[in-house]
Amino acid sequence: MRVLIIILVTFFNISTIFKTHDAISASFNLIEKGHVLMLEIEFDRFDYLKLDEIDNHKITKPEFSKYLNKTTSWQIDGEKLIPKVLAIKLEREHAKVICFLSNSKKNIKTITVKNNFLNNVKDHSNIVKLDVNNIFKDFRLHKNRQEIKVDYNLKTN
Repeated sequence: MRVLIIILVTFFNISTIFKTHDAISASFNLIEKGHVLMLEIEFDRFDYLKLDEIDNHKITKPEFSKYLNKTTSWQIDGEKLIPKVLAIKLEREHAKVICFLSNSKKNIKTITVKNNFLNNVKDHSNIVKLDVNNIFKDFRLHKNRQEIKVDYNLKTN
């Protein structure tokens, strides 16, 4: 009996060690860098590779671009922007994708984001971070909230 208890305790300890994330999420950082708007995306690469529509079991620019454009939509002042994937960096269980979004826009009035990236993963959230007009705002999107419209004309304190 004592051996069985030791085995069970060891099993539970090992299973908690291999649980890599407390929060299952991807982050989307829209930032102004010089004269351009960039989109930096970080996510769990293994969640992405579980998608039925991924053929190679690795993250490629063409497949990722297709999935990103299928699951997200970006509009600034009513103009639809399509992210162009520039680089994919893999580090352990995470992936970071760098995208060109557009030339910099001065005095952005509205940003509309639709995002259901990896929403098929249980309890997944997408964190959208907007760093434009010298103002930082962040939002949590998930299955029940897949779209935001941010109005920069409103005064905030």
